[in-house]
Amino acid sequence: MTEERQSFEIIDNPLVTEIYANKLVSVSFDGGAVVITVGTLRMLPQSGAPKRSKSPVHVTARLALSPTGAAELANVLGNLLKKLGKLKQNVAIKDASLM
Repeated sequence: MTEERQSFEIIDNPLVTEIYANKLVSVSFDGGAVVITVGTLRMLPQSGAPKRSKSPVHVTARLALSPTGAAELANVLGNLLKKLGKLKQNVAIKDASLM
């Protein structure tokens, strides 16, 4: 049995803000929604300020997904990571053949 993907009309609102994150802060499930909190590690120059042992991570967004939406996201990210792994492997093979 092949999986049929439903086609939806996508309305891309230019007013939606793009969020940048380079750290996963937390993931939780309350029985109804998967909540993903992401943040950004900000490296500030040390100019006379007291030195911190760790740079702070600032929360930039929280994404609450239905379990179905979270499963879709997990599947898409899994496929993307597989493709990136193959790409990385192909690049390593090409680099090795140049030596």
